[in-house]
Amino acid sequence: MKRKVSISKILLAIVLAVVTVAVLYPLVFTLSASFADPYEFSANPFQFAITNPENYEYAWDELKDSVWTSTVIATVSVVGHVLITCMVSYAIGVLNFKGSKLFSFFMLSGMFLTSEITSIPKLIMFSKLELVGTVWALIIPYIFAPGGMAVILMSNYMKRIPKEIKEAAILDGAGFKDLFLRVVLPLSKPMLAFSAIQHFVGVWNDFLWPLIAVGVFSDFKTMPLAAMGLKSLDLSLYCINFAGLVIMFVPTLLIYAFFSKYFLEGATVGALKG
Repeated sequence: MKRKVSISKILLAIVLAVVTVAVLYPLVFTLSASFADPYEFSANPFQFAITNPENYEYAWDELKDSVWTSTVIATVSVVGHVLITCMVSYAIGVLNFKGSKLFSFFMLSGMFLTSEITSIPKLIMFSKLELVGTVWALIIPYIFAPGGMAVILMSNYMKRIPKEIKEAAILDGAGFKDLFLRVVLPLSKPMLAFSAIQHFVGVWNDFLWPLIAVGVFSDFKTMPLAAMGLKSLDLSLYCINFAGLVIMFVPTLLIYAFFSKYFLEGATVGALKG
């Protein structure tokens, strides 16, 4: 029995090692290629060499304007989206109004409406509003984007906040606004972080809707659009493209590195309290 257990552990370790290598290799390859000499890379794409950091200078010159654009769009969108998510979750989880369960079902069903499905209706709507090609065509849809999973997790989290805390706040004179802003929201910080990080990553990396709403020749190009535009510099300079991808990936990596604790806590606690 011990031999069988040890063999199974060895096989599991081998499988996990293979999966880890398969996941990490594309990241290592991209990082290595971003520092490689373009001509040497064309001759041998799989060599590991850090010989040409100037790739980042060329990529940054092309992407620096879109970094600011994406940062503004992502920040405003995250703040607005999280605020709306909190208000909807508060109404479902704390106020528990009549029909809240049916409303929760409709919010959850929004998860099945992908951006590919909603892109054409959004384009028609913003065309009639004459907002296509403007920064508002990027910010508004992200603010009001379906957040079914975040709403369900956050409403379940708020629902499980001890009633004694809410009743004590009411006895101290807390009104509707104070109960929401000073009691429920501070106790829901893990879920706020989870919702904010999840939405930021989605907005930062979105390619389809910015391509439809503003296009690659707009002054409001986001990072994915600008990174695609790097190909127009020279089709042989793939290393610059890789450098642009690394630059685009850095903010997401930093956010996960500094806020992973809150992200994991929000995901696990929200699910368990549901």
